[in-house]
Amino acid sequence: QIFDVSDPANPTLAHKERIGTRGSSSEALANHLAFNYYPEKNLLALPMTICENSGGGGSYGTMTFSGLMVYDVTAASGFHLRGRVSHPPAAGSGAGPNSGPNYGSDACSNWWSNASSEVKRSIFMENFVYSISDSRIKVNALSNLDADVATVALGQ
Repeated sequence: QIFDVSDPANPTLAHKERIGTRGSSSEALANHLAFNYYPEKNLLALPMTICENSGGGGSYGTMTFSGLMVYDVTAASGFHLRGRVSHPPAAGSGAGPNSGPNYGSDACSNWWSNASSEVKRSIFMENFVYSISDSRIKVNALSNLDADVATVALGQ
């Protein structure tokens, strides 16, 4: 959310971006070091696990994305999704295709107090973004976030 604080006694909501539905999570919900803002280029990076299609009655959604979301953002124009860097959960560390740290069949059942995402941190350097998880580092050009420039696997 972006607030207009030109009148400090009466801040107003200027822009709001809603991501996913119930069960969506981010390392940034519980750790302020997880999101990254690059003021020289007005870029915001958020690590996200996105769940969608949650029903009523307490049901959680289905994980549709895991990785880093990069936004162009200004106070005047709000949020505009530039693209996503996919970080599917690491295979082989649990049951099912979405297995990995903090994932599995319950990937979308996180409470905000146990917020997490596959991507833990990001770094902007010139025209690239580096996304870092427990299992790998990925490098992507800001001009084409869908294509990995490099991937480095991290061992235990």
